[in-house]
Amino acid sequence: MSWTVSSMPINGPTTTKQAVSGEDSTEGFWDFSVRSYRTTGVADACLSLQNDYGADVNMLLYCCWIGARLGRFDDDLFDNASKFSTHWAGEVVGPLRSARTWMKHTGCLTEPMPTEPCMQLREEIKSVEFAAEKLQQQVLESLASVEGEASGEYLEPVLANLTLYAGFSGFELCDDVSRKLAAIICAAFPEMDEADVARALDLR
Repeated sequence: MSWTVSSMPINGPTTTKQAVSGEDSTEGFWDFSVRSYRTTGVADACLSLQNDYGADVNMLLYCCWIGARLGRFDDDLFDNASKFSTHWAGEVVGPLRSARTWMKHTGCLTEPMPTEPCMQLREEIKSVEFAAEKLQQQVLESLASVEGEASGEYLEPVLANLTLYAGFSGFELCDDVSRKLAAIICAAFPEMDEADVARALDLR
C-alpha cells in the first residue's frame, strides 16, 4: 500500500476513533487522512489538485485536521509546517513520485534494462514513497499543540486554513478548485451539511 494520490491504503485507519469534530477531536492526523482519502471521489480530487494546481495533498488534509483540532493556523505553526512540507516534498517525496510515475508510464522501456526487475524496483520505490509521506504527516502532527481545541463550529477555520495554504502555494480558489476542496471537506467531516460547505465556498 502507498500513501500517494494514486494509491491510498485500503485497510483503513489504525484506530477506530471517530472523525475529528466538536464531539471527538482525538483522531490522529494519519488516521484522519486515511479515512478521508478512502471516501469516493476524494482520490480523484486530490490527484487533480496535486497535478493541475501543484498542491501538496498532505498539507490540504493538514489544513482540515488543524481547523477541527485547533482552529485557524497561528503564524508560527503555518510557517513551520509549510516550509517543512515544501522542502520535504521537493527533496524527497517529489523525486520518488517522479521516478515511480516514469516507470509506470514507460514500462521501464530503457534498453538494455529488462522490464520485470525494473517494475519490481518501482514497487519498492512506491513503498519508500509511502514511508516518506507518512513520516511527513508524523512531523506535521508533532508541530501542532494538542492541548487546544476548536469549537464545534469549525467549517470557517478549515476554509480559512485552506485559503491561507492556497495563497502560499500560488493557486486560486476557482470553481474547479473549490469543488474539489468541497469533496475533501465533506469526506473529512461527514457530519457537515454539503449545502453549507457549498455555500461557504460560493458554489452553485
